[in-house]
Order: sequence, then C-alpha cells, then structure tokens
Amino acid sequence: MRAQIWVSDVVRALEVARTDEERARVLEMLGFVPPAVPDAGQVMPFAEPEGPRAPFEAPRRERRPEPAHEPPPATAAEEETPNADVPEELPLLPPVRVEAVPTPREPVRPLARPTAERVPLPHLPLFVPGWTSAILRAMVSRRVPEGAVDIPALIDTLAHGRPVRRLPRLPLPTMRYGVQVLVDRGPGMQPFRRDQNELLDRVRAVVGPSLVEVGYFSGTPQRGTGPGARWTRTAYVPPESGRPVLLLSDLGLGGPPDDPQRGTRQEWEHFVGLVTRAGCGVVTLSPYPPRRWPRWMTGLLPLVSWDRTTTASRATVRLP
Repeated sequence: MRAQIWVSDVVRALEVARTDEERARVLEMLGFVPPAVPDAGQVMPFAEPEGPRAPFEAPRRERRPEPAHEPPPATAAEEETPNADVPEELPLLPPVRVEAVPTPREPVRPLARPTAERVPLPHLPLFVPGWTSAILRAMVSRRVPEGAVDIPALIDTLAHGRPVRRLPRLPLPTMRYGVQVLVDRGPGMQPFRRDQNELLDRVRAVVGPSLVEVGYFSGTPQRGTGPGARWTRTAYVPPESGRPVLLLSDLGLGGPPDDPQRGTRQEWEHFVGLVTRAGCGVVTLSPYPPRRWPRWMTGLLPLVSWDRTTTASRATVRLP
C-alpha cells in the first residue's frame, strides 16, 4: 500500500525551494506535472495531475532533468480497479493443527437446585459445650448434710460438754430434689430462644426428665406461667419445698425501653418472696454482662452470667 501525496505536502515543499528551477523539480518529483525542462524566466503554473501516479522518492543527489515522456496507457485491469491503493481481502490460512480440549479428570458436579427447605444455621451455644453439665450441677444442686462425719464440729461439741444427739456431717451436693425451670419468653429474651431450648435439653439430661418442671412466662411469672401456649398459662405456683428454681431471664434488662410488659423491680421482689417462703432457692441465668446488672438485682437473688467466660466454680451458688 503506497502513501498518498496531498496538496499540503506540495505547499510545504515549495516553501523550502529557493529558485524556480527547484520548484519545478519538486512538482515533477511529486508527480503533479510531467517532467520537463522549465525556462529560466518562466514560472510553472500549478497543474492538476491527469491520473494517479506513483509518488517518487526524493533523490539523494541531483540528477539532470530527463526529457518529458507521456505516461503509459492504463490497462483494462487497472481501469476496472476502483482504487489501487485499497488492499484486497487476504485469504484465510488453513490451521496447521487442531488441539483437542482436555476433559477434566474429575467431573464437575452441578449445583443443587434451590428448594423451599430451610437449613438451620450453625449454632454456637452461650456456654462452652464441655462445661455445660458441670455448670448446671453447680447451679441446681442442693447441699445436704449427708457427707462424711464433720470431725472438727464433733470435737467442738464434746469439748463444750454438749450431748451428741446426732453426728454432724459435711455438706454434700445432690440433685434428687429436682429443679423448676422458668423460661422467659419476653421481647428481651427473643434473641436467645434457641439457647433456652438447648439448655432445657441439657438440664433434662443432667437432672433427669422426671425431676424437671418447666414453665414459660412473659414479663414476670406472676402474670401467668405454664408448660404450654400463652393462653393456657395460669397464676404462678412455687414448687414443693426444697426444689430449686432456675430462672432463664434478663429480669427486664432487654427489649424495647418503652415496653409496658417489662417486669418491674417490685414484681421481681414479690416473686423472690414467694419462692423463699416456699422453702426453695432461686438462681438466675442472665445473657447480659454483669456490668449491666443494677445493684438491686444482684442483692435480690444470685445471678450467673450466661456466656463462655462462666465456669463451674463461678456458677456455684448456695441454695437453702
């Protein structure tokens, strides 16, 4: 493909030329006039080329002007070609070889089709799973004087000259009294529903299903407690004497601040009074950190933090 020569190229070349002879030579070399020997005093006018001519390269040295000659007549093939500068379409080359795509050794399994079945997300319990049983035993066990003989207490009785009517024994934890579990279903405990249900299963496994009494409530137990739906709940009744009460509640710390169903301090004081007069002890598992517990709450009943920092030694409480 040859480069095109425009009029602007001619103008630039003529500006560089100094004499008329050089200008004529430039026009001749650029193909705008046929080669001829211009007269010294005659100025060559600009002339349009009669047909497309091949551009000449600038010679490296001066040559004597050649006599003018007529361009050769165009052939039939050149006349049929609309533009000799436009390259013809190149033919496609046949491929040398075709490489086969290697198949994978292990077939790719297609994705499963979406279904309406909901798969539960993995759950991380609030207690360390390996410590949960020991924590529950420390919380719901009662200490009864059924251990070994308390030698220091026996010596003290004899030294003071008092009669020994019964051998003093060391306290021993036991779970034969069972436990009453009260589950708070209020708005503040809604994020911990799954933890409550799983902890109930662990309590039944540790204490025994026949010794576990379950009651659900919302707000406070006095507003209605029962093992079933809310419309089946009745007034709260404390358990039999000696049975501890495990309370799974936030005691009104969570939930909306303007919730009218939230339990008040007076209601919780009344509840603890009912349980204590029945000869039972109560302990609370709270999912909120101790820094959020008010002073009246920690002085009212034992609280255990329901998180992964709790161990069996920290959960040990003294129940009557």
